[in-house]
Amino acid sequence: MNIVKSLVAYGIFAAVLSASTATAQEAIPFEHFTLPNGLRVVVHEDHSTPKVAVAVWYNVGAMNEPEGRSGFAHLYEHLMFNGSENHDSEWFPPLQEIGASSVNGATSLDQTYYYEIVPTGGLERVLWLESDRMGHMLGAVTQEKLDEQRSVVQNEKRTYENRPYGRMNNREMAAIFPLGHPYHDSVIGSMEDLNAASLDDVKEWFRQYYGAANAVVALSGDITAERGRELVSKYFGAIPAGPPTERIEKWVPVLTDERKDTMLDDVPQIAISRDWVVPGRDMPESAALRMAAHVLGRGKNSRLYEALVKDRQIATSASANYTSMAVAGVFSISVRLKEGADPEQARSAIAAVVSDYLAEGPTLEEIEQAKTTAYADTVRAFESIYVRAMALADGMIFADDPGRYAESEREFAAVTAEAAHTTAKTWLGKPSYTLTVLPYGRFQTATETVDRSKLPDLAPSPELTMPTLEQATLSNGIEVNFIRKEGTKLAEFAMVFDAGSAAEQHASRGILNFTTGLMDEGTQSLTATEFADRQAELGARIASSGNSDETSFHLSSLTRELDESVGLWADYIRNPGFRSEDIERERETALSGLSQSLVNPDSIAQRTFQYLIYGEDHAYGTILAGRADTIRSFTRKDLNAFHQTWIRPDNATIYVAGDTSLEELTATLEEAFGDWQPPAAPKGAKTLDTISYPAQSRVVLVDKPGAIQSVIRVGELMPSGLAEGAFELNSMNDVLGGGFTARLNMNLREDKGWTYGASSYISGSRGPQTFGVATSVQTDQTAAAIAEIRSELNQIGGDRPATVDELALIAKGEVLALPGRLETNQALVSYLRYVDRFEHPYEWLTGLAAQYEALTPEVVTRTALTELRPDAMTWVVVGDLSKIEQNVRDLGLGPVEVWDAEGRKLR
Repeated sequence: MNIVKSLVAYGIFAAVLSASTATAQEAIPFEHFTLPNGLRVVVHEDHSTPKVAVAVWYNVGAMNEPEGRSGFAHLYEHLMFNGSENHDSEWFPPLQEIGASSVNGATSLDQTYYYEIVPTGGLERVLWLESDRMGHMLGAVTQEKLDEQRSVVQNEKRTYENRPYGRMNNREMAAIFPLGHPYHDSVIGSMEDLNAASLDDVKEWFRQYYGAANAVVALSGDITAERGRELVSKYFGAIPAGPPTERIEKWVPVLTDERKDTMLDDVPQIAISRDWVVPGRDMPESAALRMAAHVLGRGKNSRLYEALVKDRQIATSASANYTSMAVAGVFSISVRLKEGADPEQARSAIAAVVSDYLAEGPTLEEIEQAKTTAYADTVRAFESIYVRAMALADGMIFADDPGRYAESEREFAAVTAEAAHTTAKTWLGKPSYTLTVLPYGRFQTATETVDRSKLPDLAPSPELTMPTLEQATLSNGIEVNFIRKEGTKLAEFAMVFDAGSAAEQHASRGILNFTTGLMDEGTQSLTATEFADRQAELGARIASSGNSDETSFHLSSLTRELDESVGLWADYIRNPGFRSEDIERERETALSGLSQSLVNPDSIAQRTFQYLIYGEDHAYGTILAGRADTIRSFTRKDLNAFHQTWIRPDNATIYVAGDTSLEELTATLEEAFGDWQPPAAPKGAKTLDTISYPAQSRVVLVDKPGAIQSVIRVGELMPSGLAEGAFELNSMNDVLGGGFTARLNMNLREDKGWTYGASSYISGSRGPQTFGVATSVQTDQTAAAIAEIRSELNQIGGDRPATVDELALIAKGEVLALPGRLETNQALVSYLRYVDRFEHPYEWLTGLAAQYEALTPEVVTRTALTELRPDAMTWVVVGDLSKIEQNVRDLGLGPVEVWDAEGRKLR
């Protein structure tokens, strides 16, 4: 249940589709039709995976809210998950038990949508549920439900606004769109308006906007158009059309003069945004404005990044974005400054970049790079049936044409340098708003034929079929694991090194991220800009990632550019540039990120929790105080030494999935890596020591004056991820807090309404793991929430053990989702890495069903009694101690200490 941010593209599908250059021949096939009651339906067939993506869109968003009811569209979206007349219960359990995934909804200024991905056999159930809440909602909405979800939404609002820069978006939208404009108010609304929402408002909203004729259903995946028509007609045909709705006309307000505001916030860096109101979607200027945003501010080779981050070195980030919406669009520039940078100088630098662009326009090379990058983005996105469903629904809602995205693609492909120049001159030459954030028709209704007294049974679903694993070894000994996936036009690579944060055990903490971050800044033969340019030319993505045990370098390549992309990837891994100017820029970025983490309550809580669990000396440990001095101490010699110790061929494994053959792949990898030999020095070694458990619970409080929420972390050590019983341990966690319907979330969010979400986790590492509970609760319920968490930890091994129904729901959700677990190349690579990391056989996934079948409440209880120590937990609470400290102390959890954000004990 998400908010689609106003100044961010209104969905992943729109962001990539409207900026792609795919040809019309590559457009996805679909059929569409309209039921007699006005419901529009789109069906796209893809039988490669036995699952179906379902998207239900409503032509209503925050822009339709009446005066004094801001936030109501989003509040109503939340209510849609609390039951309908014939299923007056939580939305998620019946979907979880059929293996549904990616179940959620979202509200934007323009629309509200809901979506699910289900195994083919579960399609009727999700259509029954979606149609029930479309046609049979009012009788299930109660004052109690309204009050509960109002509280949840208000906590969501607190969560957003409690983050650094969390209030910028609302300020910007209110400034650039005048009072009375449909985009003036934020999607999440004001506390006053949310409090004013009544049951009558809910009923009126449903009657006005949730009729069949105001909606679109899109099905994408293992479904035929004929079957889609049959099922949608069956479940939705008897729903009334609803009253006609009027589309709000285009309204592109222009500021009469330049406006500048300053806002104070609890942030570490100065932030500057500059916004113009411009034409929105389906207007002649859209494609050219998108192109201008790409050239000005997408990526490290963009003009803003080059000027402010690299050349002038006054910023840590700089970007531009064009948000295309139904009534109007927003062209925005966002910059975060280095510590000590002059905001006036930065504003002048931004103005200079814009002025140069308006004077000269883009180069042909910049135009072609943008098109290639956008094409690659589209190919990657369209691998997912979910993205295809959303794209088709989007086109149907806004243009009454599911294929509208393809027209947008053609328009983007046709943008010339001249068009990108003249359009920008027209609109970016107008006055803008700068915000500087300083620290501190007639229808017929069919006769109802559906039995709504019970949910449809689950139809048979195909069993999991494992793709063939192929393996090879390069001449220098690097092992290659490969899965072929034809038709994707992509290949995903991961070169994984046995390093991870544990590799810092005998080095300076933080050097791993510093090293990998600098590797993104170019190679010995390519500067950062040239490296970014080369990726854009090839449509490739190169990046790094890591966890406690491994460091990975990723490549996503178009198969048509495979040889050159792999060659660039090899240069990136083998020959990092580590230039002095890049080192200093990365140092400033790292220090800025550190400063931000020291005011972010979630970062403070998680870092302090990890420190308390592992300390400084363990391989999984961390440091709190002195991190800035450590970052300042890194030298080029340190980086090269770390790279040679860990990033080397005798410490590497390659995982690949994609549209190629093992023979072609091996030849390409051999050319790029075959001559890579390890240095003479020995490779790195890690010691994953066991750690003794504390004798009693301990509590650390960190003061965050004025905080409107308290961040809570609690947990303890767990056995190694390689130990026996890992499945049982994770199953226990699933019951406690592993999903939306788990006990912690249902208690603190759904029952109490104190938080936007509460969860628990097992950290997943080869050495000693961590069990943790994470949540943020409203300040006045901090102690009460801690008491509830402690109660849940005690009860699962005590007087409220796991039930057969809980385990059955978890088992169904996991087992029925198995056939869809390996949908994309990236998912295949991730699976290969997972089974290797935890020493499972390749076919491990096929044995999960049997493990779940054997799982009993007694096993979970025994695991909880063995592994959970509710009276010897580590608690961290970050919040306004003037309001929460005494109540927390009164709980008697254990010794209480007060620390600062860097781990210094204050009292």
